[in-house]
Amino acid sequence: MDEKVGDGNAFAIPDLWKTSSFAHFDQRAASGFEPLNLQDEGHENFGVSKDLDLKLPDLSTFHYGPIEDLGALDTSSVLSSAESFEILETLDIWAFPLDQEEKQGPLLRSWETFYDKTFQEPRTPYISEQGPQVFDAVLAADDGDSENDSLGRRSGCVIKSAALLSSLLALGFGRESVLYRYEEREQSFLPLIWNGRMSGYSIETVQSLSTTFINHGNKTKRLQAFIDEIRTSSKSFPASIALAGSISAIIATLHAQIGDLSTSVHTLLQLESLFEKPGLMLSYLNDIVIKVDAARSDEELLSRLYEYIEDSEHLAERVPPALFQILASVSKPWIDSVSKWVGLRGKTAAQVYGRELKFGVEEETQKIEAGKETKKLEYEFEQLSMPNFVSEEDSLIIFETGKSLRLLETYQPEHPLSRPTPAGTRAAPDLDWQFSWRDVERIQLQAQQYESNLQEAIEDFNLRGRMSGKVHLHKQGVMQAEIATVGLSEETAKAYIHASIATFEKPLPDLKAERGNNPMSECNYHDLPRDTIFTPPFSLLPVLSFNPIIASQALLINRACLRLLFKEHNIRSHISLLHRYSLFGDGVFASRLSHALFDPELDSAERQKGRSRAGISGLKLGSRDTWPPASSELRLALMGILTESYYECGRGTEGSSMFREDLPGGLSFAIRDMPEDELQRCMDPDSVEALDFLRLQYRPPPPLDAVITQSCLAKYDVVFKLLLRAVRMLFVVNQLFRDTKSRFATRQAADSISKSFQVESHHFVSAICQYLFNGVQANWDILQRRLEDVDKALDRGGTSDCDSLHKLRDFHEKLLDRVLFTLILRKRQAQVMKLLEEIFGLILVFARHVRTEATQDTAGHAGFKIDLKETYEKFKKKVRVFISVCRGLSERRGEGGTRGHEDSSEDGGNTIGQLLLDFEMSGFYAR
Repeated sequence: MDEKVGDGNAFAIPDLWKTSSFAHFDQRAASGFEPLNLQDEGHENFGVSKDLDLKLPDLSTFHYGPIEDLGALDTSSVLSSAESFEILETLDIWAFPLDQEEKQGPLLRSWETFYDKTFQEPRTPYISEQGPQVFDAVLAADDGDSENDSLGRRSGCVIKSAALLSSLLALGFGRESVLYRYEEREQSFLPLIWNGRMSGYSIETVQSLSTTFINHGNKTKRLQAFIDEIRTSSKSFPASIALAGSISAIIATLHAQIGDLSTSVHTLLQLESLFEKPGLMLSYLNDIVIKVDAARSDEELLSRLYEYIEDSEHLAERVPPALFQILASVSKPWIDSVSKWVGLRGKTAAQVYGRELKFGVEEETQKIEAGKETKKLEYEFEQLSMPNFVSEEDSLIIFETGKSLRLLETYQPEHPLSRPTPAGTRAAPDLDWQFSWRDVERIQLQAQQYESNLQEAIEDFNLRGRMSGKVHLHKQGVMQAEIATVGLSEETAKAYIHASIATFEKPLPDLKAERGNNPMSECNYHDLPRDTIFTPPFSLLPVLSFNPIIASQALLINRACLRLLFKEHNIRSHISLLHRYSLFGDGVFASRLSHALFDPELDSAERQKGRSRAGISGLKLGSRDTWPPASSELRLALMGILTESYYECGRGTEGSSMFREDLPGGLSFAIRDMPEDELQRCMDPDSVEALDFLRLQYRPPPPLDAVITQSCLAKYDVVFKLLLRAVRMLFVVNQLFRDTKSRFATRQAADSISKSFQVESHHFVSAICQYLFNGVQANWDILQRRLEDVDKALDRGGTSDCDSLHKLRDFHEKLLDRVLFTLILRKRQAQVMKLLEEIFGLILVFARHVRTEATQDTAGHAGFKIDLKETYEKFKKKVRVFISVCRGLSERRGEGGTRGHEDSSEDGGNTIGQLLLDFEMSGFYAR
C-alpha cells in the first residue's frame, strides 16, 4: 500500500464503501445525484477520519478498467469493519441537525443567522411579541394590584379562550351560554362577567367584540320571535307566512355555514371575520321585519318589501342575492293568484280568485221578465289590490284580462282558453321574477312560443266551431265530477279517465328544478355568480318579468272575447239599435213618435164615454187640457211604433206583426221612476218636463252587457230625454205658423210682436235642434268607424294590441260622455242647460197664448192671458245671454273644438262654433 489516498490518478474504494449501508450513497452517485459532501461532523458520525478526503475521479484522465492494488490504508485513519458495523447499527442516518432544531422549537430565520449560526437575535421591545403572559402582567401592573387581577380595572378576569370563543359563537346564533344570558325585560343578551377577557386581549377589545355579537344575537332573537308569531297567529296571511319561512331558511343556512367553518376558528379576529357578512345579512332581515311589521295584506307587504330592496340598491354596492330570493319567495302566493286569475295556471274560479286578489266582487241582482231575478257577479277594480311595483295601467290589464276570461268561460266553456292548460302541450310559462338578462330573454321567447301554440288551437276552434279531436285527446287532469257535468259520451269519458290515470302514473317532478320551492337552498351571503352580476335595473324588473307573459295572455283573451261579441252575438246591431231609437237616428221612428205624441189631427187616445178608440190615435200633447195620460192611453198611442219601424225597414222576420219576434234586448216604451217633485212638473202639459216620464227600456243580452253597461244605458236615457224635448219644441214652433195664420185670417190684423216672437223662436229652436242632432251624429260616426275597424281585424284573423274588451267599453262610455258634453248635459254645464230650458219654457208659454187666441176667436171663450211684450223681452234677453255663454265655451281651449275627436272625451267637436254661426249668420243677434 505505497500509494496514498487522494492521488488524482486513481480512485481507491476502501472496504468500508462495500458495506450494504453505504451502498445507498454509492447508488445515489451512480444515478446522477450530487455526492454527499460530508462535513467534519459527518465524518465523525460515520466513523471516518478527517484526513480521509474522498473525491470524484477526474473526468479528463478517468478510464475504465481494473482497479490497481491501492495498498493498505492507514489504520489510524480507518476504523475496523467490526467497529464500523457496530456504529452503523446504532446510527440513524436520517436524523439531520435541522430536525433536532425543529424539535426544540421554530427558529426565526434572518440573514444574520444564515451567515453566522452563533448570532443571537436582540430582544424585541414590543410586548405583543413576547406572548400573552407578558401582556397580562403589564395590565396587572398598570392596575397596581397584580395579586388579584379579577378586581383590576384593566386587567379584568381572564377567561379560557375556548370558553369565550364558544360563548361568542353561541351568542351570534342567538343562544344562551355560560357567559351570556338573555333578559326578557331588557330584550337583549347580557354578559354574566362584565370584565371578562381572553388572555392577550384588553377588556376594551373583548367588550367591543362582545357588543357586536350581542347585536347579532339580539337580531337573531327578534327574527325568531317574528317567525314564531307569524306561525302561531290566526291573522297571518300568505305573504307573511312565506316571509317567515324565508327568514327561517336563511338563518338555518347561515348557522350551518358558520358551523362548518367554526372548527378552524382559534382567535377572536377569526371569529369576527367569520360573522362579518352573516351579520350584515341579519341586519337586512331585521330591517325588513321592521319595514313590513305594519302590513296587513299580501299586497301591502310586497309593496313595503319592494321599496326596501329598491332603497337598498342605492345604498349598497350590490344587493345580496338572498334579498332577491326573499322577494321571489314572498311574492309566490300573490303570483299564484295572478296566474290563476288570468288563466295561466289551473281551472279558474271567479269568486275565489277574485277575492284572493282583493278585487271588489259583488252579486248584482237583476230583474228579468215574469218577476224572475238573476244574480250576476260584478267586479270592481281597486288599485290597492296590487302591489306598488305594478303600475296602474298594468294592474288594470291584469284585472280586465281575468274579468274577460270569466266571460269567456261562461259563454264558451269549450274554448281552449277556458280549459286547464294540458301538460306538455300548450303549458304557459311560469309567472315569476327574473333577475338576469338571460332569464328575461328566455321568458320572452317562452311567451312568444306559448302565444303561437295557443293561437293555433284557437284558430282550429274557430274553424270547427268546437274543440278539435286533437285537443280533446289531451284533456289530462280533468276530474270525473267535471266530466259528469258536461254530459260526454261513454267513449270520451273513458278517454278522460285513461288520460287522468296516465297523469298520476307519471313520476313526480324534480322539486329542485322548480324555482321557488326552496328559495333559500342556494342562499349564499358571499359574492354573486358571474352571470348575475350585470342584472337589469331593479325598477324595470317587474315589467321585464311579468309583462311578456301577461301581455300574451291578455291579447289572446281579448281577441277571443271580441270575436264572441262581434261574430257570435253581433254587438254592432245592438249598438246601432240604441242609436236608431235612443238617439233618434231613425227618421221613420222620430216622425211616427212625433205624430203620436203631438199631432192634434189624430184621434185622441183618451178614454171617453160612448166613444170607441179604434184606429190610429195619439196623445195630442198641446191640444188637450188633461195631463198626464193614463197608462192605457199611452199603450194605445205608442203601440206598434217600435215594432213597425224596426221590421218595415228590412230588419227582422217577414210576415204578419203578430208572428214577429220581440225586439233585440226587449226594446219597448216604459214609465220612468221619478221623485215626487219631478213628477209634479210632469203634470203640467205646457211645461218643458211634460214628457220626462216617458223612456225607452232596453236590456242588453249577455254577454253584450260587458260593453253596453248600465252606466252607458243611463247616458242613453239622459240623451233620449233631451232629444224628446227637442222634437217636441221643433213640432211646437212649426205648429206656430199654422196657429198664427189661422189667427191672422180671422182677425185680419197683424201682431208685430207675435210675428217677431214666432220667427225668432222658430229660428232659435231650429238652430238648437240642428246643433243637437248634428252633434250626436258627428260623435256617433267615430264609434261606428271603431266598431268597423275591429270587425275587419277579426275577419283577418286578429286584432291590434289596443283592441280589447275593456278598451272598447271605455271607448263607448267616453264617446257617450262626449255626446253629453256636446248636448250641454254634463253637471258643470247645468246652468247653461237651465238657461236653455227657460228659453224653451217661454216659447211654450207663447205657443199656448197663440193657441188659446186662435181658440178664442173660433170658440168664443176666454183665452190664456199673458203680457206678450214682457214675455218677448225676457225671451230676447235670455237668448242673448245664452249666445254669450256659447261664445265663451267656444273660446275655451279643449271645449270649443280646438282638439280632435280622439283627444278628449269632453270635446264638443266644434259644434258650439257651428251653433254660433247659425245664430249670427244674419247678424240679428250680434246687435
